[in-house]
Amino acid sequence: MSDSIINSISVIPVTATYPHELGRNSRNMEVGRSVLEWIVKADTSAGSSGFTIAQQFMSPRNGGRVSELVLLLQETLMGKRVTDLLRLDGDVVVGPGDDYKTLFHKHGWLSILAYDLVGKQLGVSAVTLLGGFKRRYVPAYDTTLYFDDLRVPEKGILQVVQEAQQSVEAGWNQLKIKIGRCGTWMSPEPGQIRDAEIVNSIREAVGKDVKLMVDANFGYEGRLDLLENFIMETKEANIFWLEEMVLPNVDSYRAMRNMVETAKTNSLLVCGEVDREPISEIYKDLASEGLMDGYQPDIVSIGFSGWKAIENSLEKYNVRTQPHCFFNGVFGTRASIVFGAASDTFMSVEDERCSPHIFKPDHFEFKDGSYYVPDVPGLGLEIDKEIYIGKYASNSVVLH
Repeated sequence: MSDSIINSISVIPVTATYPHELGRNSRNMEVGRSVLEWIVKADTSAGSSGFTIAQQFMSPRNGGRVSELVLLLQETLMGKRVTDLLRLDGDVVVGPGDDYKTLFHKHGWLSILAYDLVGKQLGVSAVTLLGGFKRRYVPAYDTTLYFDDLRVPEKGILQVVQEAQQSVEAGWNQLKIKIGRCGTWMSPEPGQIRDAEIVNSIREAVGKDVKLMVDANFGYEGRLDLLENFIMETKEANIFWLEEMVLPNVDSYRAMRNMVETAKTNSLLVCGEVDREPISEIYKDLASEGLMDGYQPDIVSIGFSGWKAIENSLEKYNVRTQPHCFFNGVFGTRASIVFGAASDTFMSVEDERCSPHIFKPDHFEFKDGSYYVPDVPGLGLEIDKEIYIGKYASNSVVLH
C-alpha cells in the first residue's frame, strides 16, 4: 500500500436522536431524547477519510475538553503515515503499529479510526482486517426500554409495554429491559415486584418468540433475596440473559447461578460493562469459575485492537463477547456491527436505534432483527457533505 499521510483532522459534534424519550435506570436520572457524538474524521493525502468517536475522551467522567482532544489528535496522528498505524499479515491485522501500542491501549477508540483508514487505503472491509467474515447478518437488540413507567406515571407499566410493542413492530426481535427499581427510585420490595411485572407484561405483549434480556445496573446489589424473588417470578418469561444484577463478586455470582439453576431458566450471566482495564482480575475469576457467560466492556472505549485481544483471552473459558455500546450513537452501532461480523463468539449489537445524521445512506440494512454487512472498504461510512456544510461545519474544529 502507498504511503498516504493524514493531512487533515476534524472534530464534529453531532446530535443523535433516540426513537423516544428515555427515562432513568437504577443509577442515573433521565437519559433524555438524544446523545452528542464527538465524531473524529481523519482525511488522507490519498483522498480517503476515516472515522471514530471521542466519547470516552469527552465524557464528563474523564473531564475531557475540546482543546485537549485537538491537542491529542495533533500530536499523535497529524502528518502520520496510514501504513504505520497497524501491523498486517496479508489483509489481517496482527496488532497495532509499533509506535501506536500505548496510544491504542489508552485510547481504544483511535484503533477503530486506524482500521477504517487502513481498510479504505487497501480497499478491504474492516471485517477482513479483523480476521474475515464469520457472518453477513449480525443480530441486534433494542436497548431503549428504561424506567419509563416512572417518567410517565399516569400510564405506568403500560408505557414500557407499548414501547416494547413499537420496537417489535419496527423489526426488532430482541429487547433489553432496564430493571433494578428496588432501592434507588422505589422501596426495595415494591421495586422488585414492579420489575417482575414489567418483564412479565412485556413477554405477554410481544409473544414467546422475541428474545428478552434484563439489565439491573447493579440495582440488586446487597439484596440477593429480592434477586431470587425476581428470578423465580419471571421464570416463565424465559429471560435470555441477566446483566449486571449485582457487583462482580464470585460468591454473589455463584449464588445467582444457583438461583437460575433452581428456577430452570438457563438465563446467561453477563457483566463487565464497567471494566475499564480489561480483563480485570475479578472478571478473570468469574470466567475461570464458570460464572460469566458474556463479557461487556465498551466497544468504542476499548476499540478493535483491545477487543480482539479480549476475545482471544476469553476463548479458553467459553465466554461470549457482548460489547457494551450505549451513548455511542450511530457510529457506535456501526462499530459493533463490524466487530460482530468478524467474531465467532459475538452475541448481539446493543442498538440505541439512533436516527441517521451526518453519514450517507449505505447498504448496512436492518431487517428482521439483524443488520446486513456488505463487503465495503473500512467501516463503510462516508460524510454527506451537503448535510455537513448545512448543519455541522460551523461547529466543527478542523486541523490542517
